[in-house]
Amino acid sequence: MITGYSDRLSARPRETIRFMVSTNTNSFELVLVQLHRGAPDLLETALGGNTMVTIPGREQPLCPGSYGLVEDWNFPVGEDSPFTISVWAFPTLLKPEPQAILATEDGLELGFVDHGVVYFRVGDTELRLLEGLPTHRWYHITVRQNESGLQLWVRTHATDLSGIDVDVQAAAKVSLTSHKTALVIASCGDKKNHFNGKLSDPCIFDRWLDDTDCESLANDVSGGKILKSALAAWDFSKDRSGKTLISIGTGFEDGILVQLPVCNVTGPHWRGQCNNPSEQPRLYAAIHFHEDSLSDAGWEPSFEWTVPDDLSSGIYAAKLTAGDETDYLPFAVLPPKGTSTAEIAVLMPTFTYQAYGNELWDVNGLNCLYDHYTDGSSVSLASHLLPMLNLLPRESLYRNTNGDAFSRHLNADLSLLYWLTRMNVAFDVLSDHHLHNEGAKLLSPYKVVVTGSHPEYVSGQILDSIEDFLQTSGSLMYLGGNGFYWVTDMSDDGSVLEVRRPNGTRPSTSEPGESFQQLTGELGGLWQDRGRSPQRLTGVGFIAQGWTTEDRCGLAQPYTVSDLAADPSYSDLFASLQSGDSIGAFPSAGLGYGAAGDEIDRVDPKQGSPAQTKILAMATGFEKEYRPAIETQTQIDNRSLDLDEELIRADLAWIDLPSGGAVFSTGSINWISSLCHNECENSVSAITLNAIKRITRPK
Repeated sequence: MITGYSDRLSARPRETIRFMVSTNTNSFELVLVQLHRGAPDLLETALGGNTMVTIPGREQPLCPGSYGLVEDWNFPVGEDSPFTISVWAFPTLLKPEPQAILATEDGLELGFVDHGVVYFRVGDTELRLLEGLPTHRWYHITVRQNESGLQLWVRTHATDLSGIDVDVQAAAKVSLTSHKTALVIASCGDKKNHFNGKLSDPCIFDRWLDDTDCESLANDVSGGKILKSALAAWDFSKDRSGKTLISIGTGFEDGILVQLPVCNVTGPHWRGQCNNPSEQPRLYAAIHFHEDSLSDAGWEPSFEWTVPDDLSSGIYAAKLTAGDETDYLPFAVLPPKGTSTAEIAVLMPTFTYQAYGNELWDVNGLNCLYDHYTDGSSVSLASHLLPMLNLLPRESLYRNTNGDAFSRHLNADLSLLYWLTRMNVAFDVLSDHHLHNEGAKLLSPYKVVVTGSHPEYVSGQILDSIEDFLQTSGSLMYLGGNGFYWVTDMSDDGSVLEVRRPNGTRPSTSEPGESFQQLTGELGGLWQDRGRSPQRLTGVGFIAQGWTTEDRCGLAQPYTVSDLAADPSYSDLFASLQSGDSIGAFPSAGLGYGAAGDEIDRVDPKQGSPAQTKILAMATGFEKEYRPAIETQTQIDNRSLDLDEELIRADLAWIDLPSGGAVFSTGSINWISSLCHNECENSVSAITLNAIKRITRPK
């Protein structure tokens, strides 16, 4: 076994990349390679004369599970002293094993056990309810001690028609005094058996709260004087980024959050009063914890490598070999900052690579934006500081409906780099991560930006940069499908992406009221619903996909050349092709016969395709697996089951821009996988090369 990850997905000369590796062997072999992909084989060129280096190996574990941590917990309540513990809990997955809500490292635990039984334990003293509680309800849990003993009291919210109100009492008394251990929120003291669900307003008082005060505390929407009088209390609405627990109590400091739980989620008092947490933060004073959250594997570096000054821009990888197993840890190398070596920049969709990083893999804690947590909720946060098993350049898990493997994401985009090299077209490689951080200045040295096959995930900064580039005589070649689709945010350190999905064609749906993202506070979902549809940028936008419930994709189709082939203004794009001829009518490294497939786009003036958009060719006749995007449908009726060829099509489009630049859009993920057919001698290759020549020729 060997796997790993790096601390960045792209770098420049003189920058150092750290690599974290786990293997069950004593050592592994390392060689740095440059990657290309022909048709269909992976091609690699070793750096430094194919010199292998032996690196000591060790196994490094994955420890998923999000929780809060308050260090140096020392609660000054002695034995027999009164106290009150209060917390709101919304369990989403209940198990036989304990799931602690609050715990200390020396034995205090409050949580759920036995599929929903609330328990409180300190040492040998334990209280527990007689019956388990159902999931997906808010419970106000109170533990109180006075001279008569202990009480564990659980109630649903006053507006919940379930009307649960149960308690259990004991004459025993306990001490909350500890010896500077940590207080753990949403996990047991050993950081195992994590709680799955939402928590709100944990607080501890050094006194017995009577029933009236408990009622006031439970109904306190604003975080009023009772909550603020607690010796220990944390208001989850004060920092909704997922980093810090802000203390509002009188006796304890802030805490930290580990493994980036989901914030900006609805709390116990939310009833649809607002949908933007910034308007009424206390309605969002909750955090959703998961046992399989993992934002940083936290492995120790196995080796590091500084990008040489003279290394050309491209896609490289650390190739790791342990016994019979091989793994690749890919990364992009950009030119030195402020420089370029070519007129063409290939913008590698590293956001999309990260979003799909562990799709179709079922490994402990290795989630991506196409997964659900174990409690069934949507994964909205994806990190690259962990193994991304879907980023392998050699193997593909994707299958078409015939059962054949096909290239997607990095596997497909390597074909583009190989094709450019074969066509003697010089290029630099850029990344989404760098463009997000550096903006339009990163693009300014180039005449044209070429996308990968599936730039689905983009931030506002990326859209701004490309729009600025096009407004200053730059050109765009969008060689993909379903691009510029999801509102995507990146964490300050560049390791985490966030996507909420309240709408659109999606693998999961955000919960009601939880459409605003925690990293930036902006509204998530489709860029189209924010007035920035992909059609406005590229002329085409997502219209259909061929994926089935068995994770198989329907077969592709060729394009048919439009009447523009006879127009002298565009004849240089078509070469010898005539109106009615086929483009891409051959097997590809993608879905089979045809250059249009997987996810496809079409021109749509209603969604903002510029008036001067020209359709060069059109692909139709897709099989039943290709269904229209959800956002194109408004009703469920007999028309929902009919295939509409006018609707379900892929358009090859051209736009001449007022600035002097142009946009060339293919409207198909499968286009790039068709470039290298027949040693790059084919219609897809010819038209793509003609587009490059037209865009880069002197004005």
